[in-house]
Amino acid sequence: MKHGRLFATLACVALALAGCTGTNAAGGGDVIHIGLTNPLTGAAAFAGVPVDRGARVAVDEINSSGFLGAGKKLELTSDDSTGDAAKAIAQFRGFASEGDVATICCTVSTEAGSLAPLVQREKVPTVVTGATLPGLTAPPYLYRTIALPSSPGGMYDQLVDAVAAAYRPRTAVVAVTADNGGQVDDSKVWTSALQRNKVSIVRSIDTFTADTDFSAVAAQIMAAAPDVLVESMLGSKSALLTKALRDRGYQGRILSSYGVATPPIFEAGGPAMAGTLFPIPFTPLADNDRTRTFVKLYRNAHGVDPDLFAAQGYNAVWFLAEGLKRAGKADRAALAQALSALPSFPSVSGNTYSMKDGQAVLSDKVQFLQWNADGTQRLWP
Repeated sequence: MKHGRLFATLACVALALAGCTGTNAAGGGDVIHIGLTNPLTGAAAFAGVPVDRGARVAVDEINSSGFLGAGKKLELTSDDSTGDAAKAIAQFRGFASEGDVATICCTVSTEAGSLAPLVQREKVPTVVTGATLPGLTAPPYLYRTIALPSSPGGMYDQLVDAVAAAYRPRTAVVAVTADNGGQVDDSKVWTSALQRNKVSIVRSIDTFTADTDFSAVAAQIMAAAPDVLVESMLGSKSALLTKALRDRGYQGRILSSYGVATPPIFEAGGPAMAGTLFPIPFTPLADNDRTRTFVKLYRNAHGVDPDLFAAQGYNAVWFLAEGLKRAGKADRAALAQALSALPSFPSVSGNTYSMKDGQAVLSDKVQFLQWNADGTQRLWP
């Protein structure tokens, strides 16, 4: 049990005759507890830290606006999973036993896949922020508020189609983080898109989460001399491979997921990241009121613009808040049913996501960005 909650529980015992409320979210008190298990350190921290910050911006906005009703407040407790599935499981169990009405989790697919059966068994409404493992959602308890980039006609298909039309590549190499289920599944989508565009895949190369030296992998890619390299990899690893390749003089196009979109990833790769192309479901430049409000709140709180991972955390909390308001009480079963009945929810990307079987679906076309050598980004083409 968290120390803050232990203190609050003891205080309520002492003040029971005075009618203390709010320590147990499932009991319908004024304080509604939500748990967040998320990598704040480790290889996925580049995504986990902004997810945490975006979620907290949403909590502050919801509380200050009185969105949930008079006296109703959200309280978010976050634990650092470090990207470790065993830690994520232990943290989820802690949140469940403490009476949290809902949880948010899973920047990486290994955590999501391990937690999914437990979420169903414990019947705790849970929202996945970033893991792209296919077939993950299971209403009324497990939801994902990001559109899958690997869905048919989705971000990866759109990017490969656009690159094939612009550059007419003939050969490609696909590099995969082979011990990450989401990246492995994504690599199949990249491969299919390349083949559909008649790009010959001359080699597929496995890399691993623990890898830090990509010189050998870079040498293999240089030997294959592909027109295009697709990095179906964790963002930090993708940056290291890109640097190793550019240092060796590789001149081909490099395509990656939006995992490379944040400044910490650019810092890992440096100017070598210039020209790396990726699809982007959120940009702070979007011209709509909801995005502008989010950007202003986030900038005031953290002094920088939000990235797509911050938007994921923000959207997840607002999705839960919409369900809580519809449910009318902080009860797990009522929240689960309310969430399952939500046909859509507004996102800070300026689009409305429809919900299908617990999965956010975005029908609009996405934009593509590329890194510049000075660490800025620009739209492509």
